This record gives sequence, C-alpha cells and structure tokens, in this order.
Amino acid sequence: MRKSISHSLKSLLSNIRQRKDKQLLKDYIIRTIEDKTGKPIQLLRKNHTQRELYKIGLYYVTTTNKAICEALKIPVEAGTRRKRELEKEGRLIASAKKRICPFTKHPARFLTTNPDQYRELLK
Repeated sequence: MRKSISHSLKSLLSNIRQRKDKQLLKDYIIRTIEDKTGKPIQLLRKNHTQRELYKIGLYYVTTTNKAICEALKIPVEAGTRRKRELEKEGRLIASAKKRICPFTKHPARFLTTNPDQYRELLK
C-alpha cells in the first residue's frame, strides 16, 4: 500500500514539473518573439494571420512544430499545414537530423524561416 502512494506522489510531482517546464518554454518563445519584433504577442495575433504568425515565430525562434504551435496557440494540425506551405515556397527549412523536442521530449526536426539559420540546420 505504501509503495503505491509513494509512486503516485512521485508521478504527480513529475507531472507538475513537466507542466512547469512546458509553460516556461512557451513563455520563453513568446518573450523572444516579443523582444525581437518589439510588439506584444496580442498585437501580433490581432494584426497577422496564423500563417504569418507561424512564419514570424519561426524566424525568431528555431524550434519544433509542436513547441511553436503550443506557444502561439495555433492548432498543431494548422501548424503542420503552414509548415508544408512554407516548405513548398522554399521559406522554411527543417533540420537534417532529428533532435529531442524541448516540448514533447521526443525526436523531431527543428524548423526555421530565418535564412541565416538554414546552413546550421542542414548540417
């Protein structure tokens, strides 16, 4: 009986820590975009389409589709469509190798729309 209580407490604490880590990551992405654009995220959301916001976000933060979508409150499915559109136009590059996603902790390709980052991601 005691072990199950201990295990569930450990599991609960782990879940709380993971939620905090995810929130910190989302806050970091938003803060970086706000700092680089000089505009609050609410204004960017108001004045730009999801596609434009996705492109702007990935210009300033090189990360995974899931992380940028969660931070910008864009449905992941919509983010995947935006990713595909931008790739076809040659405006988005995915990393050559998969790395651990800071949001899901699973292997994923990192994305950017910043041409200065293309060479680094294709290594």
